[in-house]
Amino acid sequence: MKDNIESELLAALLGKVDALFEPVNPFREPAGDQGRWQRRYKYLGRPGWLGPGLLPWSNPGEDGAEKKRISRAMAALKDQGLVRMEGKSMGLTAEGLVAARKLVGNIQLEACLPGLDFFLRLLGTDAEWMLEGGKGIITRGYISECSMAGYGPMPKGTIGKPRLPDSAGWVAYAMIPLTVADLIDHDYQPDFELPLYHLTASGKALAEERRDKGKADPDAWLKLASLVIKAPDAKAENAYYIAWEQTITELKYAKPLQVNCIKHNLSACTWPNTVLPKRDRYKHGRKRTSKHA
Repeated sequence: MKDNIESELLAALLGKVDALFEPVNPFREPAGDQGRWQRRYKYLGRPGWLGPGLLPWSNPGEDGAEKKRISRAMAALKDQGLVRMEGKSMGLTAEGLVAARKLVGNIQLEACLPGLDFFLRLLGTDAEWMLEGGKGIITRGYISECSMAGYGPMPKGTIGKPRLPDSAGWVAYAMIPLTVADLIDHDYQPDFELPLYHLTASGKALAEERRDKGKADPDAWLKLASLVIKAPDAKAENAYYIAWEQTITELKYAKPLQVNCIKHNLSACTWPNTVLPKRDRYKHGRKRTSKHA
């Protein structure tokens, strides 16, 4: 990328993608909830949704000359195999995601893969959240952001204060590349303010493959807390955050793409093993205890 505007456009596209997958509690910001998740599923190409890997895009140039310059830059990015263009939609290719993350100092997907290994380690331990009904387990396989940060599944909270310290903020950002790659998804329980993550089908398959082939490195996940990546391009980093903030604002009141398609959130009866009644906690499997739970 020889032209600075190419770097800024690439970074802005990443800002839009990352903002789309930023966890937002639907019980605290309900207005755009259905519109937000529908756009995520459309981006991921889930069944019933067309146009995977693409987001709406319009030329932001303020005059004819600037619009031409931006169009040339986008064409150059396409020629380099970094972006895809279809009509009024634009998206980053796998190579584009890598390049954009490097520009703005964001963590790469490859570095986040130990998160799948760590997640797999926590399943079946006290860290796992589940819903049990009269005929057994209805929902299971959820791990809280707290556990992914190395804390218990549900640390005691204080009214008016965050449940996790600022030092645990790295987890949400390290999870985004995994969600963009459709390896991890998240939901919310109405009585718990932080996201509950779960492996997608492709995420589960990759986690098990890494484990079975001896490639798993769950201990590397928590080491990401100390990872510092300096953005090499200040203008690109600024373009990223401008696009990120703009997209977050737009999604706050996003209209559903399909009004008859509704996603339901988790039941309020979904809790970690440590909270479930003791007599019910392990009747469906052998008890295991995680050193991180």
